Amino acid sequence: MRYELLAVIGLIFCLVIIGIEYLFHYRLAELQDEKTINTRQLDQRIKFRVEGIIYAPTDLSRKSEIEALAKDIDNNFETYEKSVSIIENTRDKFDKDDEEYRDLDQLIDRVDEIVDPVSIYASMLDSNDIYHKGYALRRLADLGAEEYRDVMIELSQDKHRDLAYNAAMALAKFGDAENVAAFLLSIQDDRLYSGRIINEFFDDFKGDRVELSRILFENCNPYMMSNIIKAISPYKLEEYHRMFVENSASKSFQIKVASIKALAAFGNPDDEQLLQIAAQDKEWVVRAAAVKGLSLLDSPTALASVKNALRDKEWWVRQTAANALTSMDISPRDLEDILGGYDRFAADAVKSVLYKQIDNLA
Repeated sequence: MRYELLAVIGLIFCLVIIGIEYLFHYRLAELQDEKTINTRQLDQRIKFRVEGIIYAPTDLSRKSEIEALAKDIDNNFETYEKSVSIIENTRDKFDKDDEEYRDLDQLIDRVDEIVDPVSIYASMLDSNDIYHKGYALRRLADLGAEEYRDVMIELSQDKHRDLAYNAAMALAKFGDAENVAAFLLSIQDDRLYSGRIINEFFDDFKGDRVELSRILFENCNPYMMSNIIKAISPYKLEEYHRMFVENSASKSFQIKVASIKALAAFGNPDDEQLLQIAAQDKEWVVRAAAVKGLSLLDSPTALASVKNALRDKEWWVRQTAANALTSMDISPRDLEDILGGYDRFAADAVKSVLYKQIDNLA
């Protein structure tokens, strides 16, 4: 009897738990539905407001609609961005030379004057949400809010890496070489992380890239140096050309490869001899980088080296040479000789590239 009573009590307890869980999920679903409805209503109201601003018949009515929109935004960054997005989408339907495009572009400035997006994002800096705070820092930089630069510097040293990263990226928008370099140097020992983000910083950096790389070169480890060289190579910074030449014979494999790739990007005829030597290197990565660099040089010897690379034992080098040949000034007869010759590797590599180009055209 006692066991039966315990079983009944246990069953009742389970039913109560299931009931509570059901009510909890039911209430969650209700709240989600309410939020969805409220969001949809807000979206419709924002769209209505923006259309009222765009098509307002007088300047006074336009100002009134902008003020009404500011009340709807109510210091909410998502609502603000949604409003601006609607105006931008309408603007982008016109050509940049059209009067309508210019009017809508100026309209965004007028909205910003009344809404004051800087204050919206600045208020987010007090948030406990790390990601909202990081986003606010990036948007403040986009808006050129120099008055928050000290806050960005402080947060670029924060123990939370994502927050420090976003603060440093914001400083990159201001061209702050010293503090951006300080952040990058602080994470240089984390190879996976530093190697991944350094290109982002140089791409977004609005200051003197020569100065930023100088600070980094003076303080970084060899692995970081190789990543910096790869990151700045697209910008062809003449100030570092000599350093790349010297480092092309570096004992560090990573620095050597990065320097060869950087020299290859220059397409400088004075570097041909060095690239010719690198094209014979024992490491295929070096050979491939050198072949790519030689393809930018308009000389018979460079062309001969690239053709010779079609017979390389490494597939990647052959493929690089084949891609390079199709962009070089090669005669139809030379191409026929390769395709119809006895060198299967060379013919297959060139055929592969040509077939891909034909597929792309089709």
